[in-house]
Amino acid sequence: MFAQKVPGRSVMPTAMNRKKRSDEKNVSKPVKISFADLTHTGQLVAANTFPLGITMVAANAQKELGDEIDFEIFKYPEDFSAYLDNSTPQIACFSAFSWNIRLGHEFARRLKEVSPQTLMVFGGPNFPLGDEEQKAFFEKYPAIDCYFEFEGEVAFIEFFRTMKKMDFDWEKFKQEHRTVPNIRYLVDGDLVVAELGPKISDLGAMPSPHLSGVSDKFYDKVLIPMLYTTRGCPYRCTFCYEGRTYFTKTRRFEQERIRKELNYIAERAKVNDLILVDSNFGMFKEDLDTAREVRELQKKYDWPKTLISATAKNHKMRTMEIVEILGDTMPPTSAVQSTDVDVLTLIKRKNVSMEQMEEMASLAVAKGGQSEAEIILCLQGDTKKKHFQSIFDLLDAGMSYIRMYQFIMLPGTEAASREEREEYKFQTRFRVLPRCFGTYVFRGESFPVAEVEEILVANSTMPFEDYQACRAFHLTVETFNNDSLFIDLIRFLNHTGVKRSDFITAVHDRIIEGGGAIAKLYAQYVDEEARNMWDDSKEVEDFVVEPGVIERYVDGEYGTNELYKYRALAVFEHLEVLHEIAYSVARSLLEDAIGHDAMVESYLEELLEFSLLRKRDLLNTEHLQRKIFHFDFAALVDCKFAQDPLTLARPEGITLEVFHNDWQRDLISGYITQYGSDVIGKGRILIRANMNRLYRSVRHPDGGENGKIDVSPEGGVAEDGPSGGASPKFNVGN
Repeated sequence: MFAQKVPGRSVMPTAMNRKKRSDEKNVSKPVKISFADLTHTGQLVAANTFPLGITMVAANAQKELGDEIDFEIFKYPEDFSAYLDNSTPQIACFSAFSWNIRLGHEFARRLKEVSPQTLMVFGGPNFPLGDEEQKAFFEKYPAIDCYFEFEGEVAFIEFFRTMKKMDFDWEKFKQEHRTVPNIRYLVDGDLVVAELGPKISDLGAMPSPHLSGVSDKFYDKVLIPMLYTTRGCPYRCTFCYEGRTYFTKTRRFEQERIRKELNYIAERAKVNDLILVDSNFGMFKEDLDTAREVRELQKKYDWPKTLISATAKNHKMRTMEIVEILGDTMPPTSAVQSTDVDVLTLIKRKNVSMEQMEEMASLAVAKGGQSEAEIILCLQGDTKKKHFQSIFDLLDAGMSYIRMYQFIMLPGTEAASREEREEYKFQTRFRVLPRCFGTYVFRGESFPVAEVEEILVANSTMPFEDYQACRAFHLTVETFNNDSLFIDLIRFLNHTGVKRSDFITAVHDRIIEGGGAIAKLYAQYVDEEARNMWDDSKEVEDFVVEPGVIERYVDGEYGTNELYKYRALAVFEHLEVLHEIAYSVARSLLEDAIGHDAMVESYLEELLEFSLLRKRDLLNTEHLQRKIFHFDFAALVDCKFAQDPLTLARPEGITLEVFHNDWQRDLISGYITQYGSDVIGKGRILIRANMNRLYRSVRHPDGGENGKIDVSPEGGVAEDGPSGGASPKFNVGN
């Protein structure tokens, strides 16, 4: 008897067909894995950087597991939502930072409800110290099945292979209290803590998240590429996650790999910036080679326009060599935190000398860039007097930009431990992180999410009212010093012996005591900061999920970065008033220093007008204005106002044009595309951009330009100064 045949297919299996079907049955399908390092997008893209850490885990998984896995990587929650509409991963991995832990957990919780068998795996720095604190963490985020502490590339591979042998039976894994390196999880109320695996010693064995192609989808006009050249930090700062013993040995990727990655990124980059995720760029002599490679990329691609990195804390000579190579591309940063010896001892830091900081600041200025310093308010042992003095020291060292941070209680840091809190009598408040909120969708259902952080507002040596006084002074420094808004005026005051700190202090006193539009902004700044702080985390967590509340955050009623918001309002909407205050204070200080001088008064009048021409309506790149002055401001811009301006008096008059050149137009356009031009976007531009580059250029209409940015392959100088002198590559003054 013969079986019936169907065209094109035999229903009677041959021996070969039987073997083929048997083999297919034994071949398991690849395990579907999602890797997500999510950013909030409710107001704008909050963490607008490549998802570097999780792409390194994914790239190594691709290398080690190959066809065993089917994976995708996500940054935008909208992209992740679209994926989850049609797919259910067997393992969902999330990077956890202070700016996305709740967002990741809300997706995990909802996915867990519809797919209980999906494993929710988290990792990253947002994980506390101590067994009790870690147990409380899992209780607070119950959808997290397990958390991997510290390095995850190798640990994830071991976890995957162990779970595969167990047919991905997570309940069995837990009940047997199984472990793989670095894993932590909660089972029946007990915390299981595995031993730490050995640190990855051969970084070259880890595939590049760029060269492997796993990061290709993130090259858009918003996200900033990031690159590791080293891992680790030798310093033990109590406020920093990398201050823990685990990180003290610093390892470096091979220079050839770094070179290839830089070129790969340069060929694809669509934003102005590049971030090197090093804790101490400039620590190694090879960092000079990296700087030279970046310089070559600038010649070839006109990219990156800005290199963002934390420069070496105690290798300032090499950092200055890098500045020599890169000009104003990379602002050298002094992570000072405090200049008080006792405070530094308590936070386990030691800074370089003020003389070295001054030298670095001078070099940055000479190269047309700006120098930066960081300071943290309310550190252990800090007082109002010590904090003010730290700011004065940095002002008088010539720092173009002082980043003044609030003390955030970051999980996993020594400072956030129970012992430190008790010893220094920390008083904290809770707030929604600026920009880290929004409404998102999971399989048709929308849900609000906001990230909440804990900040220090008082301690045993700094009462809350002193904290508030420091925060008010921060706004003055941010507005009148940072980004060299009044550097032209400050340099002239310096010529007469008036210190920068005296000028900023006098401006602050004038605002606080004098009333007016800026004093009103300060009052709104204080009120808004108070409105955004809560005594209890549960209160703010409950508040943000009430109907309509997230929309109030998105609209800017709540949850802004008050310091940058009110600086943006002051600079972009009250520039004339800022100039009135600054020049009134300057005249008073000069009267005390040198008495009345008619030529000085004439210079100040014209400098004020020239300054407004360069900085008013700054993001509008279409203005070209021509005016007669009686001082050669083109030459002053060329020398960055270092020369005595009275020697450049031109009684007969000189015609100058003030304008944005093509390079500046392109730079401004890129920032507007990334961040927008509303008050929130302008605040972000103030954070990210070297605003000094955006101040309009100036030229003699009959010939040489001053302030024009030369991006020719030769770089370095442009022979178009007002009197035949060379102008630095980025010559827009500092």
